[in-house]
Amino acid sequence: MSNNWGWKNAKLKLQDGQTQLPGAILSALGAPWNTLGLQAEIELQQQGLELQWINNQFLVQGQLNIQINQASSKLSTIKPLGSYLVVIKGGSAPQLQLSTTEGSLILTGTGQWSGNRLRFSGEASATPEREQALGNLLNIIGRRSGSRSIITLG
Repeated sequence: MSNNWGWKNAKLKLQDGQTQLPGAILSALGAPWNTLGLQAEIELQQQGLELQWINNQFLVQGQLNIQINQASSKLSTIKPLGSYLVVIKGGSAPQLQLSTTEGSLILTGTGQWSGNRLRFSGEASATPEREQALGNLLNIIGRRSGSRSIITLG
């Protein structure tokens, strides 16, 4: 008798549309999100989105736009920090792109899923008038390189 069991294949197909999520969901993602104590208004917009788990590989088809509005952190007195757009495009190697739509904390980056692992490279910086006020937050977000924080995952 074997104790090995689990999901080998799963598929989730979402209808095109928009969904609002509570900002507290960001902290539920674990570190570093829970450390930052992020709050925001989150809106998902999916187009032809299909998520699959096949033989321990995560596959994505379609596109998911995640609009993060009026983000704030318990570690900063600047409120809000800004608003951000995350675009996930499916394909054989799903792509992720992060950009800032407005605000004092500027986040940019790109990523790609390889198998079930996300590799992401980005950077965080502050607008010139907010560099001093956001310095500690930038230290936590990533590895400092001058006025920027380098963010690397995977």
